[in-house]
Amino acid sequence: MRRIITFLLACIAVVAAQGPVPARPDAAQITQLFGPGFHPVPGFPVLTADLDGDGAEDAVAVATADDPMLDQDAFHYKVIDPYSSSFGIGDPRITSQFSAHGDKPRLVLVVHNWRAPKAKFVILNLSFEKLSISRTRLKKKTVPAILAEEAGGFRSLVFWDGKKWKWEDGGISD
Repeated sequence: MRRIITFLLACIAVVAAQGPVPARPDAAQITQLFGPGFHPVPGFPVLTADLDGDGAEDAVAVATADDPMLDQDAFHYKVIDPYSSSFGIGDPRITSQFSAHGDKPRLVLVVHNWRAPKAKFVILNLSFEKLSISRTRLKKKTVPAILAEEAGGFRSLVFWDGKKWKWEDGGISD
């Protein structure tokens, strides 16, 4: 009995020493997971939701980077372009050269299970002025999605289909 109590007290001490887990990460925490080349973009809050359906909360942040493909191997993330892939040109080595704006392009960083990252993605060429979490239909079920809204009312959705990220046209909002 004494050993059990000692063991439980040791477990409690270890958990207490780790400190509280934040309810929501900030953009700096998320960009650090991708390396020093990524910088958070002010004005975009970190979004959280279970985007891949595994029961763990995922995080979405907006950042810029001079070369988003540079640290893929060192920081274990994958650069993807679901928008261009939907039109048949999905190689990010090619599409990373596309830019709708003269400034550094804004990138969407996605971390599956941000508390203990299991997969990280950098989404290229997604045009948006505002991001939010929404839903879309995938076959016969509803799945969470990232809703990208542009200034002219154009909307698009990016969602995890169970294997990869996909883009779809979300129409025009009123």
